[in-house]
Amino acid sequence: MDDKSTFPYCLLDAILFEVAGKSGTQDYNYLLHDLATTFAHVRQMFLSKPNSQFSDMATYIQTHGLHNTAALKLSLPALCQDSFFPYKTPVKSRPGEPLGVNDYIYLPPLGSRQINEFLQKYADDVPSEYQDEIAAVIYYLRINCWTNRRGTGGYASFLPDGTMGVTKYSKDHNDKKRQRTARAQARELEQQMALVRQRQEEEEEEEKKARQETEKREQEIESLQVGMGRTSLLDIRLAEMQRIEERANEARYRSINRYLDQLRLQAATAGTRRNVEMLRQALETLLRHHHHQPQAEVCLFGSFESGLSTLTSDADFTVLNFRDLGREPIRELASNLEDSGWGPIKTIANARVPIVSFTGHGIRCDMSINQPMGVFNSQLINAYQRIDPRFLGMWFGLRTLADKNGILSGSTGYLSSYALTMMLIVFLQDITSPPVLPRLQQQSADKMISRTIDGYHCAFDKEPRNYATLAAQNTKSAGQLLTEFCIYFGHTFDYTTLEVNPRLGVIRGWSVPAPPRSRRDSRPKDWRMLVLDPFITGRNVAGNCRSNHVADIQKCFRDAYEAIVKDDITKAFKV
Repeated sequence: MDDKSTFPYCLLDAILFEVAGKSGTQDYNYLLHDLATTFAHVRQMFLSKPNSQFSDMATYIQTHGLHNTAALKLSLPALCQDSFFPYKTPVKSRPGEPLGVNDYIYLPPLGSRQINEFLQKYADDVPSEYQDEIAAVIYYLRINCWTNRRGTGGYASFLPDGTMGVTKYSKDHNDKKRQRTARAQARELEQQMALVRQRQEEEEEEEKKARQETEKREQEIESLQVGMGRTSLLDIRLAEMQRIEERANEARYRSINRYLDQLRLQAATAGTRRNVEMLRQALETLLRHHHHQPQAEVCLFGSFESGLSTLTSDADFTVLNFRDLGREPIRELASNLEDSGWGPIKTIANARVPIVSFTGHGIRCDMSINQPMGVFNSQLINAYQRIDPRFLGMWFGLRTLADKNGILSGSTGYLSSYALTMMLIVFLQDITSPPVLPRLQQQSADKMISRTIDGYHCAFDKEPRNYATLAAQNTKSAGQLLTEFCIYFGHTFDYTTLEVNPRLGVIRGWSVPAPPRSRRDSRPKDWRMLVLDPFITGRNVAGNCRSNHVADIQKCFRDAYEAIVKDDITKAFKV
């Protein structure tokens, strides 16, 4: 159809959505013959509308045989490419029947989230010039083709050309929908910015009050000089100098606190997190209902599960209870996704943890098989970061600091983000005084949710709200705590003798030797720093760090501290 070549794809999505919506809460086998009949009705509609800008759709259907079951079966894979309908499945045949007889498309029921997601993506992705025509086609099919005329619901209205169309598919309706969505996103961003501005105003007001209080106090001291002994006056002067120093410290950390507040705006929005969860549900439903994996469980791990995701984070999934069907599992998974229209799929089968990579609903995704430890690790981090709001500010600050200074790259012998997170957690448990974080893995048995994975005891208290009072006893700001982190790992921490032990929540002398390496192993033969995994005993998550790189890591934190205390945020974070 020349420049309108994507119109049939969009129309097919809307048709499948309508049919799936008609099935209510039941699975539905949409016969390929019925889909061909539907396209025959669409062809008839456009033959009766010769003046339509899409009148050549009738020719397109005729040329590609979409109104013929056998030809449609051949055309369908191409039509399903780049589609946003929640389920993509190949044409299936009924067991025991000759091939090609009663072929069908399996359509699981659509949940409310999937319906809302489809309609939003329809509004965002379908070109505006298609929408009124699709609205008219769906109305025509409801009246002339489908026995259940309501489809997915929604009322009909007159379109600009005077014809009737299903309102929710129309251009005017979706223009308004996009505007509402844009306003909601703008409000969410404005609310975040407003919080930053409010904090800045509060700090400026506090600074003003502090100056006024200092001036008032100085006047009081002057009035007390008459008739007071030398010693008493000296004591007052010393106390006042201490107060001035405390005020200076507050001012010193004001800039970094503002910067950390700005960095927190990098966090993934609630809408993005909802989209990732809907994507997880869609993938799980796909495997369970389409690919003979009834026990499959798709789990999030990584940044979206830990709560540390940014606006540009990838979504990491792992499939638990994935059955071996006689071929290499990761290639079986890739085949399942490809057969269902996800793609393009990239398979990395030779990695330590094989994965498939793809893009779903505009989000880059990596998917592995049977990696429950990654899920537990992420849930542990999530529990810690929910205890105190300062954690996220510090995390984004450290992540930016490490990234800008080139030390955030586990694959090249520096720190992985996971190792950096463990360092932050243990610092807030063992070095800050009073501690900000508890030791979730060292609580009483009645508080712990226990699980054994690959022989390792994985247990921690999953109720972070129990520790809010503990965290509140430390009144330091996120900026001050980050500065102290840089002091500690830039000047105090001995990388050659001390280990970061998140399981125990302490920093102590090395307790685990480096394992022997084969000649072909490219990893360092000796460990240069030791950051232990919270669950896997003896695993050093900083084991790839090389000696010269450890020196770079220490220098990064040392230089950042020296820049922060000089109120040079630009130099500290290389802004």
